[in-house]
Amino acid sequence: MNIQRGLTVLCCGAALLIFSACGETQQKPARQPTPLDLSITSTLSGEVRVAGSVPEQAVLQLGGWSECAAQHPGGLPRAGDVLVNKGKLQNAVVYVQAGLGDRVFAAPTEPVVSDQKGCIFLPRILAAQVGQPIRFLNSDPLAHNVRGISTTSQAWNFSLGVKGASRTLTLEKPEAMIAITCDIHPWMKAYLGVFDHPYFAISAADGSFTLRHLPPGDYTIAAWHERFGTQSQQISLGEKEEKTLIFTFTGQ
Repeated sequence: MNIQRGLTVLCCGAALLIFSACGETQQKPARQPTPLDLSITSTLSGEVRVAGSVPEQAVLQLGGWSECAAQHPGGLPRAGDVLVNKGKLQNAVVYVQAGLGDRVFAAPTEPVVSDQKGCIFLPRILAAQVGQPIRFLNSDPLAHNVRGISTTSQAWNFSLGVKGASRTLTLEKPEAMIAITCDIHPWMKAYLGVFDHPYFAISAADGSFTLRHLPPGDYTIAAWHERFGTQSQQISLGEKEEKTLIFTFTGQ
């Protein structure tokens, strides 16, 4: 009887060791950030423009939802999908598409926040780093959900059923860009870019963008816009340089 009990203990212990070992192999060790000498890094800035006639913004059709319409007493809201001021394009995502090699960058701990307010995703365009928290919030007094249509990460779809509800997720693979929708209110759309580095920016109201602290090297820089698509340009940066890029999309 004692021998049997001893064998049982040994088998259980061996199984526990095997399970623990399997668990350890499944957990990938955190990659250490690559050291970056800020004394030799460069800055890339520029503008995103539109040449030709500018297409009209889409008008959001609220589909008879009185709770949504009540939050827009001035009439049906605009989508904000084309924001142009004197030929300068807002809400284009400019980012390093290639050239960083196998460098590793620490993810920020401050979350990127997407709010559902007035039955609209605010902001419409978001960008985050791989591993950075992305917080989805419902500020409306009615239910929404959040569906992320990703092709590189696992897609998600969750409900934010009451005002003040929120949920935070992180994505471990880069992707430009992920469409985000609300199944309850089909006009609600947003776009999220996820990058494995910090070199991205969303163009401001004057079309401007800045990418700081780029290490010397040869890069492909891309600019994405939901209505105009994606452009890319090549650029070389030496030590402590300041260079400018202009992206010009063609209107109608």
